[in-house]
Amino acid sequence: MAKRERHLTDIETLFLNELESRGYRRGIDFATQYPLRYSFILDFAFPNKRIAIEVDGEPFHSPKKDSFKNYILKKTGWKLFRFWGQEVHENVKRCVDKILTELNK
Repeated sequence: MAKRERHLTDIETLFLNELESRGYRRGIDFATQYPLRYSFILDFAFPNKRIAIEVDGEPFHSPKKDSFKNYILKKTGWKLFRFWGQEVHENVKRCVDKILTELNK
């Protein structure tokens, strides 16, 4: 049986729509709900570039878990971008611009 992807939050959907409007394709260029070790799941990932993106809604934010996740990602060679929900709502284009700047290095 295929693994079911969890429902995207409203801020994840905004982020996804912005990536796709820029010509990036889910499942080809980037992944959503990308699984890692330690039962971590990244909101978005560009696995080939080792770019991890977390779009944090305030109710779901856990500083202790986030700190450990940040540590593991850094130790295993991932570049992490973390955006707050309010930041995405206010200017999703600017958030995605930061990712694209890193992708184009």
